[in-house]
Amino acid sequence: MTDELTQKASSATKWSLVTEVVVKLISPLTQIALAHILAPEAFGVVATVTMVTSFADMLSDAGFQKYLIQHEFRDKSHLFRSANVAFVTNLFVSLALWSLVALFNEPLAALVGNDGLGIVLIVACASLPLTALSSIQLALFHRAFSFKELFVVRVAVALVPLFVTVPLALLGFDFWSLVIGTIIGNLVNSLVLTLKSDWKPSFFYSFAELKEMLSFSSWTLLEQFSIWLTSWMGTFIVGSLLTPYYLGLYKTSISMVNTGMGIITSATTPVLFAELSRRQSDDESFQLAFFHMQEKVALFVVPLGFGIFLYRNFVTTFVLGPQWSEGSLMFGLWALSSAVVIPVGYYASEVFRAKGRPKLSFASQVSYLLVMVPVTYYAASLDFNEFALYSSLLRLVAIGIDVFILKVFIKFPVGKMIARLLPIFACSVVMFTSGWVLDSICLPTIAGIIMCVIVYALCCEIFPSTRKQLNSLYSRFL
Repeated sequence: MTDELTQKASSATKWSLVTEVVVKLISPLTQIALAHILAPEAFGVVATVTMVTSFADMLSDAGFQKYLIQHEFRDKSHLFRSANVAFVTNLFVSLALWSLVALFNEPLAALVGNDGLGIVLIVACASLPLTALSSIQLALFHRAFSFKELFVVRVAVALVPLFVTVPLALLGFDFWSLVIGTIIGNLVNSLVLTLKSDWKPSFFYSFAELKEMLSFSSWTLLEQFSIWLTSWMGTFIVGSLLTPYYLGLYKTSISMVNTGMGIITSATTPVLFAELSRRQSDDESFQLAFFHMQEKVALFVVPLGFGIFLYRNFVTTFVLGPQWSEGSLMFGLWALSSAVVIPVGYYASEVFRAKGRPKLSFASQVSYLLVMVPVTYYAASLDFNEFALYSSLLRLVAIGIDVFILKVFIKFPVGKMIARLLPIFACSVVMFTSGWVLDSICLPTIAGIIMCVIVYALCCEIFPSTRKQLNSLYSRFL
């Protein structure tokens, strides 16, 4: 069972990584094009709209995705019945939420800082019934480690903005181009997933099945709500206190960093969660699987974060254009903090969920919110660069909370985890220092970046653990 899971996880990781590389090569091109066409204000409007629709999505899902991935079903028929109950419930809730948004569209728009744009919320919520279907299909694919089949789906969805959103933006549709592109992308996602899936929606429904699912998912839903709050509270505060221009700088900087690093995290996190969920009763194999994936991710994410911060002005101008230069510090600091948050904080959350302990994740998010909300409100009254600094430092608080919970409640070997990550951070610091020295003597930026890559690779060869990880990756992907 363990060997079979390892093989499935290895194959899934490879296909997931290939998918993410292709998708993330397409998506940044679209984002770069849109950033040069549209003003930051347009992205600010869409950010607040997305905040509302993502909240509705989270409520309609009700934690069923996690249930379908983690629960041990009697057979395939039992799995498909549960999937159908989850879909019908999601669809009903999403339609009800869409109706509520339509009824209270203007007050909601005013609440998130978009006075007079209630119609945008109504149109954007057309995605809700579509994601009700696609979320169930994705859970089934993830459960089966069927990441190879998801390749076509992800690429098709990634191409939608290129052929829909960008042309609409060029035609002068402003933020509407982003809204319409998102809806069509969700439509394509739902259709292709359904065509490729063994499970198709039916009229079967069981309240007994729903009761069983909700008994598992209630805390998961609370956990998802707390994660939504921590993810979007900054957007809400910035949208309420600052202009759409600064909201656009804030959200787009975060989005572009997450997109770049998402090549790695999006490829590995679903695989890690599925694998850890199956190993949750065996602590030794659970920890080995966790460390194995964590080190591989850190090997790329940590130096990437340090490098983006070092060359933040160049990267911001190159990726987004000169009109976004005021957001370069936000861009760089978010990347730098992500170098720590992703391998430690994000993966700690996966441990909570895979162990079936959503209460711990909920406690972590609530504890973080108690610090985040007052500090963010205070920081929003300062200069935007100071706000960027506070926002990034706050993420380190979240890491401290997660590590504490890991150590005390999960009895996870945190010291061992830190020791395994130290060589990667040491190599990244050496790389950063070398790049800073080269930049101070006015070496051309591209040459400096190439030298940083060489220095990091050579430094990784010094430590046995990083050398082993690199050799393993070379043999697998080259």
